[in-house]
Amino acid sequence: MSGSASTERRRERVVLIGFRGCGKTTLGRALADRLGWDYLSTDEQTEAASGRTIPEIVARDGWPVFRQWERQVIAGLRERMRAVIDCGGGVIEDARNMAALAPGSLIVWVDATPEVILQRLRASGDRPLLNQDNLEKDIVENYRRRELLYRQYGEVRVDTSDAVVEGLCGEVERVLGA
Repeated sequence: MSGSASTERRRERVVLIGFRGCGKTTLGRALADRLGWDYLSTDEQTEAASGRTIPEIVARDGWPVFRQWERQVIAGLRERMRAVIDCGGGVIEDARNMAALAPGSLIVWVDATPEVILQRLRASGDRPLLNQDNLEKDIVENYRRRELLYRQYGEVRVDTSDAVVEGLCGEVERVLGA
């Protein structure tokens, strides 16, 4: 982090980015509880705004329509502070989303190994594939494609592969308070 506390706007929200299955929701809910802030999921907000689940949107209208809904929801969160915002895995692929979310935010890249992601996604079984017929190939291809953007936008990286949520919350809180 650069800049002094007097010249840099105080961070009043945490934005969680990372691939699906990395643990953003688990970390986000725990962190919001610890901070006494609201927890907001862009996926949940998108489903509420559209009146459909993400798999329904994708099956009927495709990923581009889902991304339009997501962008609209994120634009509506631009001024929302004192919140932990759990973003869908592809939020970083649209610079407009990140421009809306970045001001006043600590952006945390929540990460896990591809093996752990695969295990978690197989266990949940409710997430649509992005562009491959095979879950493992889908994860590897899309994780690699997005990894540079996660690195670009994430100010802090936390690895949930085998970490304890409380310890990760403490790590984020320390950076937020710095």
